[in-house]
Amino acid sequence: MRKRLFTLLTALTLCVSASAQKWSVQTNALDWLALGTANAEVGMSVSRHFSIMAGGRYNPWELKTGDPEVIVRNQQRTAYIGVRYWTWYVNSGFWTGIKAQYLDFSNTGIWREALKEGREGIGGGLSLGYTYMLGKHFNIEASAGAWAGKFKDYHFYSSPEKKHVREEGSKTCLYPDNPAISFVYVF
Repeated sequence: MRKRLFTLLTALTLCVSASAQKWSVQTNALDWLALGTANAEVGMSVSRHFSIMAGGRYNPWELKTGDPEVIVRNQQRTAYIGVRYWTWYVNSGFWTGIKAQYLDFSNTGIWREALKEGREGIGGGLSLGYTYMLGKHFNIEASAGAWAGKFKDYHFYSSPEKKHVREEGSKTCLYPDNPAISFVYVF
């Protein structure tokens, strides 16, 4: 599957002349607020209405509270590649996107005491968003989406410390994916 996605993105890139390319880099402020999840995305316009993007998120930290059974974490390693369709023009206005995504996570969330772990999750995502141009090189973007995929190894525990197993095994999941308020720099 990775070879097919790489071939598709390479073909899209080669079909476009170099003069039409505009690069962008962005980071999601909401991810940084979600327990310090480092994130970045790189995009390249391939025509007036299409762009390709690749990005990732990484968070190795956990926050221990006074209660040994309550550990707050949003640990993850995520990588994705995808395509966006812009209704007006690349890097401005409404857009919809699809992506292929790899996800490896361990999450208790901020208010839950249970622990979910998913290892080697592979799937696809659909997202919608709006990009507002602040200036020639700066944009702000709001987006949200959903991710559907299959985890090779999935566990759901009753608490982070006791690790009493409620569910385990391979699992197909549907999750909300990456609500974002992003700051974008366009080259």
